[in-house]
Order: sequence, then C-alpha cells, then structure tokens
Amino acid sequence: MTAADPTALDLLQADFSELFIQLSEIERRIRERITEHAVGNRLKGNERVGWLGEVYGKTLFGGSLVGDQHEHDFETPAGWRVSVKTRKGWGKGWKQTSPIPTYDGDQCPTHLLFVHLDDHYAIDRIWLFCWKELVEAQRFKVHKVRGMHRSYVFRLAERRDAPNIVYPRSSISGFSETNHLLNSPCNAERLRAAIQELDAGRGKERKLVE
Repeated sequence: MTAADPTALDLLQADFSELFIQLSEIERRIRERITEHAVGNRLKGNERVGWLGEVYGKTLFGGSLVGDQHEHDFETPAGWRVSVKTRKGWGKGWKQTSPIPTYDGDQCPTHLLFVHLDDHYAIDRIWLFCWKELVEAQRFKVHKVRGMHRSYVFRLAERRDAPNIVYPRSSISGFSETNHLLNSPCNAERLRAAIQELDAGRGKERKLVE
C-alpha cells in the first residue's frame, strides 16, 4: 500500500496559496464591478461568464435586467424580451448554448442573444436572433441526458449566422449594426415600430454617462 505524504501536499498547497488569495480578491472585485452595472438587479446564478453576457447585452441595447421569475434576462426600451446565452473560450462546445427549458409559449423570449468571450473574457462576437425565426427554422434541438429528454439547446452556425452579428471583434458603427438587424424580418419590424414610437414623441430622454 502506498503511504500518504501529507508534507508534500502541504508544500504544494502552500505554493498555490498566495496565488489563490490573489485570485479570490480579483474575483471579488470583478463581481462588485459587474454588480454595479446591474443597476440594482440581482444577477442570476453565481457565474461571471453569464453575468458578463447579461450586463454586456443590456448595455448594448440600453435595456434593463429582470428577475429570476422570467425566462429572459433583460428587456429593451422597444419591448424585446432577450435571453442571453454566453460562452467563453474555444473549447469543443462553445457554439452550443446551455439548456433551454422550453422554446414555445407566451412567456418565451422574443430574442436570443449569443455572446462569445475569448479566453481573457474579452468579447469575440455577439449574435442577435429573433426567437420566432429560430423556432420556425427548427434551430432548437432536443437535449438529452442519459437518453432522456431534459431540455433544448441552440447551436451556432458561424457562416449561416454571420448576418446576425451585432457586435464583431471590433465594434461596428451604429449604421452597420442597424443594417445587420434589418436582415431579419422580425427584428426589422420591431425596429421600425420603435422608430415610429420615437417619431410620435413617446420616447424617453436619457442622460449620457460621463
């Protein structure tokens, strides 16, 4: 029987100790900073990749985060209910979302925002999809666990979904972003409705953050 060597383990743990203390402090500071941008809303779960996706998404579209009771993560001034799915890194599964409980029903989101971060948490690209169009195209696939149907997933197809990019590796201009959005009939209809509301004087003036 191989004898345990607690001394060797103590030395290894001590070697990592200071680094983990620094990592814990950095993670605490990151959480505090992200929470500041949540503007009083409690971030779902306990996972900074997901938090970043939600905060980045609501910032990109000027939206507001919502509570856990909703199927979506933030709402926009135009009335979009957006579900955010965020992936980090370039591992085998980065193009597939986390499980989606259901894709049908009145409480489902109007849009899916797919956020991809690189290995250093910087934004690689962000895609925006009309939920209804994904349903019609049968893009939600059954996700099985041990052979049993548990939920659904969406899998990104980079070439096919290129027109849905709303934030590439280097940020595009507002004009180009609008053109990307208008490539989708569903998005185009909602954008035009939002513009009509602004033209009718029903928009809200917002102060710029210095």
